[in-house]
Amino acid sequence: MNGIEELHASHDVNLPQEVDAAQQQWHMWHERRLEELRAPHGYLACASITWLSDGQEAVVEGVPGIWKAQGDTLVYVPERSAAVQVRNADRTVEAPVVFRATAFGEEALGYFIVGDLRVEINAQSDAKKRDMHHFWIRVKDPNMPSRAQFTDVPAFPYDARWRIPARFRRAENDELDIHDSVVTTVLQSYPALGVVEFAYGGKEYSLVVCDVFGHVTVFFSDETSGLSTYGIGRVLHLDPLHLDEMKEIDFNYAFNYPCAFSPYCTCPIPSARNRLDFAVEAGEKTPDNAAIYSSIGE
Repeated sequence: MNGIEELHASHDVNLPQEVDAAQQQWHMWHERRLEELRAPHGYLACASITWLSDGQEAVVEGVPGIWKAQGDTLVYVPERSAAVQVRNADRTVEAPVVFRATAFGEEALGYFIVGDLRVEINAQSDAKKRDMHHFWIRVKDPNMPSRAQFTDVPAFPYDARWRIPARFRRAENDELDIHDSVVTTVLQSYPALGVVEFAYGGKEYSLVVCDVFGHVTVFFSDETSGLSTYGIGRVLHLDPLHLDEMKEIDFNYAFNYPCAFSPYCTCPIPSARNRLDFAVEAGEKTPDNAAIYSSIGE
């Protein structure tokens, strides 16, 4: 019997009281998830995204001033006579602000507050010329109808059978987990931490685990993707404090990508290694009125 089979064989049957407690914990997580989506500057508040590459300039609606991209640098030049103040770290922006891209993949460069708006600035590597960067400026507006109309995210009922015995195997070398993006012109890249190994239906599986801006994350797709669940796949967060001691992977906590709620997102597509050949009927389903992604980066 190999290690994964031993994990599977040693998995205890969940007692009724344990299932009740786990269901309650899941419902609490689901409510926190809804609160996160409802937040004033959550993904339901996305109002626009503006892309800039080397040599391009743009004006972003609601943000007085002009944006200029040159090489790996993006400059914001504020409009001095503007009636609305642009603020950065609780200070009024009165002089040009320079953002410089230094990382491969996606890099968060900062944000401004303009009245009720949050203006986020990121850089991403070009899909073909990997030493070239594209910049995007995303505006989040708490007054968006999508936020006001939001009620819930459909999900499969909690099912303890989707708590599957698993173990984490840490990567021996530093490497990057590189993904295509829903925006076809750019790449997403994150440090690979290792893999989660488990058995299901008599087969062994491993999913790459990566560090996404401090979150221990698994991007995956399965046989429900594009049917009952969102097209490109879903996301799992793992406990960073007990990663090396993990004993199970719980697919009940699989949740939708931001791009399921807004076309103004740049979500990574799960790699071929993280595509499961069975239906994970657990976690969040496709949202009602799910966003139809447009090629905003092209």
